[in-house]
Amino acid sequence: MFQDRHELAAVLSPDGRVRRIGESAGDLLGYAPEALTGASLGDFIHPDDVEEARRRLQLRVNAPAGSSGRAVFRFRHADGGWRWLEVTTRNALADPAIGGLVLNIRDISDHIALSERLRASEARYRTLAEAVPVGILQADAAGQVQFANARLAGITGLEPDRLLGRGWLDAVHPEDRERVAADWRLDSGCDAAATDFRFHDPDGTGADRRVLCQRIRLEDGGIIATITDVSEYVLTANALRLSEARNEAVLDTAADAILTVDEAGVLLSFNRAAEAMFGVAAGDLLWRPLDRLIPLADLREEGGIRLEFAPGQTTALVARDRAAEAERADGTRFPVELSVSASEVEGRRIYTAILRDVTERRRAEAELLAAKEAAEAGNQAKSTFIATMSHELRTPLNAVIGFSQLLETQAGTNATGGRQHDLVADCVGAIRQAGEQLLAIIDDILDMARVDAGGFSLVEGSVNLSALIERVVADLRFHATRQGVTVEVVADGNLPPIRGDDRRLGQALRNLLSNAIKFSHPGGPVSLSAGLAADGWVELSVRDRGVGMRQEDVAQALTPFGQIDQTVTRRHEGIGLGLPLALRLVEAHGGTLTLDSAPGQGCTATIRLPPSRIMTIAELLASMS
Repeated sequence: MFQDRHELAAVLSPDGRVRRIGESAGDLLGYAPEALTGASLGDFIHPDDVEEARRRLQLRVNAPAGSSGRAVFRFRHADGGWRWLEVTTRNALADPAIGGLVLNIRDISDHIALSERLRASEARYRTLAEAVPVGILQADAAGQVQFANARLAGITGLEPDRLLGRGWLDAVHPEDRERVAADWRLDSGCDAAATDFRFHDPDGTGADRRVLCQRIRLEDGGIIATITDVSEYVLTANALRLSEARNEAVLDTAADAILTVDEAGVLLSFNRAAEAMFGVAAGDLLWRPLDRLIPLADLREEGGIRLEFAPGQTTALVARDRAAEAERADGTRFPVELSVSASEVEGRRIYTAILRDVTERRRAEAELLAAKEAAEAGNQAKSTFIATMSHELRTPLNAVIGFSQLLETQAGTNATGGRQHDLVADCVGAIRQAGEQLLAIIDDILDMARVDAGGFSLVEGSVNLSALIERVVADLRFHATRQGVTVEVVADGNLPPIRGDDRRLGQALRNLLSNAIKFSHPGGPVSLSAGLAADGWVELSVRDRGVGMRQEDVAQALTPFGQIDQTVTRRHEGIGLGLPLALRLVEAHGGTLTLDSAPGQGCTATIRLPPSRIMTIAELLASMS
């Protein structure tokens, strides 16, 4: 027994000293047998194990004869290292031939090291399994899950213990459960492909999670499966597909041509409007150089200077409404307007252009310009004709008025009485009045023609508004008396002098007052007020209480030759130039003319002149010097 070199046998005294030891001590422990004989075994035991070894030795000494026990401890090898020894101790103290404790010693260091490596490997495996961002299942050959990591618990919403065995299937969506269970039972010889299914929130409060499962067969028939949550990816992919479909729908329904090229001029996209515009299918052009339809230079930065993007910027406008010329597939050229933007994707520059065929618009613009020029020429010719005719009419009319005045004077000087004389005087007076009326009409026509022809200008100076109002009222007193209308003047006594054309302002105010008298009822009042408004503007208002007009007819009343009453039996004479001419004269001074009227309630015409027309003392003194 003591010569067996695979195991070491030894006999210890009750106090732990070596009485005898086998020859294999040198092979197992590194010491010659004589070096250990008589030595205390405790001197070679690891300090952390020596106390336990002594306790077990004492237990064995006190144990019944023939009993045995097993202990594991570390022993110092002759090379200075430690060896794990498995020692079986039998009480042979009562045996006269032995008289001690028999030890069977076996070196299990390699076994301990292997166990430690196995435990370390298992610990690393579990650490990795818990650290990876995917769920992990480990099942035996029968398909029963023995291990599930925390990530899988988070994906399924179940506690890790509930995932063991076949409990993990409870988290699979009911519609997918039967298919997943069938796939899980595949024979070990089959190569299991990746499968996808859904986990269903067991509480019913969360959304379903779509996962991808990949299985690996182990040598013992078991399975390791990885489960990856792809729900976010699926949602993103669906959103991307929806976005692409929406973008394609927008591009295909857009009325303008939209195309995209890279920096080398290769066509990347071409919508339906572009196909219609250029007369060529997108399939015939995509992924080919854009070398004919439109010059590539028109789709890049102007001047060839590459646009620099600001940090974080990916898209920028290169040009808006740039004029260019394009060419259809049949070779015809046509004008376009385009807007171009540049984008950068991973350092690659992309240009997107929106093109609009402006052939019809250019033609319409040309026709409109020609029509405008023709209208302006016709209007100029009309104004020239009216001005010429007005001048030609005034020359003989002045003679008629002059001679009628002369005849009236002679009739008054040579008054012989008689009915015939009175008749002649009345006829001469009627001729003079008709001539003066006609002359006023011709003057208005001539002034309006000058305004329309652009030959009208103001002769500006200092204007005394109080004197101007007094003069206008005096000029129309006879007309008001004949109509039976009373004119009331309410003017601020401190009206400031203004800078303007005294004659033209008087003409505008005279037209408004004449109009108010004409449309007043016999015996009705007309009021003329003047003063400074709260905003600093100068206001001149003429108000009558006559027939009035609808507010929607005001625009027509301010139109040259516009008449509210166009019937042949209308009571009020005039050619419709009084109000329009007054409007032009007021606007020439930078002012406004407004009409506020209602049928049967009369009309209020208000002239407003801007504060810039009010003269300062310095300007007034300068005008007087």
